[in-house]
Amino acid sequence: MGSNTKKNHVAVVVLGDIGRSPRMQYHSMSLSKLPNTHVTLIGYRESEPHPQILNNENITIESLRPFPISLSTSARKKAPLLMLLWPFIAIYKVLFQIFQLLSVLLTRVPTPLNTILVQSPPAIPTIFVMQMVCMIRGTRLVIDWHNLGYTLLQLSLNKPSSHPIIRIATFIERFFAKNAYAHLFVTKEMKNQLVRDWDLKGKTYVFHDKASPIFKHLNNKDQIEFLKIFIEKYKIYDQDKKFIENVIEKRRSNKKEKNTSIIISSTSWTPDEDFSILLDAIVKYDLEHVVKSKNNNADDLLFIITGKGPQKQMYEKKISELLLKKSRVITVWLDSEDYPKLLACCDMGISLHNSSSGIDLPMKVVDMFGCCLPVLAVDFKCIGELVKPNYNGFLFKNSEGLYHLLNKIFDHNRSDENDDNEDGDQMISRLRKNLIKDRENDTWDNNWLTIKHLFLPLSQQQSSSSSKNKNE
Repeated sequence: MGSNTKKNHVAVVVLGDIGRSPRMQYHSMSLSKLPNTHVTLIGYRESEPHPQILNNENITIESLRPFPISLSTSARKKAPLLMLLWPFIAIYKVLFQIFQLLSVLLTRVPTPLNTILVQSPPAIPTIFVMQMVCMIRGTRLVIDWHNLGYTLLQLSLNKPSSHPIIRIATFIERFFAKNAYAHLFVTKEMKNQLVRDWDLKGKTYVFHDKASPIFKHLNNKDQIEFLKIFIEKYKIYDQDKKFIENVIEKRRSNKKEKNTSIIISSTSWTPDEDFSILLDAIVKYDLEHVVKSKNNNADDLLFIITGKGPQKQMYEKKISELLLKKSRVITVWLDSEDYPKLLACCDMGISLHNSSSGIDLPMKVVDMFGCCLPVLAVDFKCIGELVKPNYNGFLFKNSEGLYHLLNKIFDHNRSDENDDNEDGDQMISRLRKNLIKDRENDTWDNNWLTIKHLFLPLSQQQSSSSSKNKNE
């Protein structure tokens, strides 16, 4: 077990890809700014973390080795033997993860380790292991609840909540989380449900996701400059390149006729995001406006889809089979520093996230709002805590609803159907102005001040007790 000159050490643990865990990266950046504090960020290095993490002398990354066998649904379907051995391999995977986490947290994280901040899910085996480490090292545990692990397992295995595996997973998650020092929740509904149903003993705080300062609005000049870089850096095909060049011309001249607009969706390509909703809406939009091509004043639409995940290849095949004329769909995996810039260059964002638990919120929408990009989002139980219809975006329930929103915003022949005869461009401008106004004060850094005291040494924490949770 190492030590260094810092008096306050915090371990941030995410049993996932660090580069695809923005909230935990933001926590790490904020923690590194605390006086005399060093952060050890623990997770997988499958994609590159943000440069502000890599170049921060107060943050050390401890990489975990990924389990050598994929247990995804697609992998199990391709290998019948894997399907038969799945229960045994799953147990071995958990043991493999337990050993790695214990090894890092007990031997490679400096002393004194004052606090562990762990992302959940995954809850198994992370929360159990974190409680073990806290008991051995005399450390406080703070759980950052992004969702409920057992609901994701239920979705992955396609099993009812009464299934023995789901019931065991629920018990483990509830039992080992109950006595954590503190809990952070991404929604009010999640906090209310877990405090009520799980009888949590620790301090509880609603800490809505907020975009990092790296997500910001760009002026037209900066947008044009980045879109040119984007074309070359990501080797955009000629057909798609023409769409982007039209957007560059639109930004340069502010012309209204024959618009081309960019719509972006970030996805993890998992079952809780039904991507067919977007594809069906695109096909309907394209078909309608190709048929009406003679007197048509609807935008050409370029859809850019970012992200990695298990269903990506399946949907890329479907995309390649689409016969689109007025729309294009491209998939790309962006460097972390380019993602915020591309968001800021787009006209609209789309979120297909449909919560497995009904009580979490999509981080991708938070990032889009950080770049002052209005969003069309799937409607579910808690989404109203984030997306406010006709203020910063709109909600839809299915492909038909999304198709109507695309027409409402991007078919300029339909402006008379909108409130106050508002044109789609005017609507986007109004929503964007609302987001710019909100962005000025509602920042990650300002909100993080309300939980900062949780990560100070106990002696300092007592003196800052007056700054405790404002949203309990």
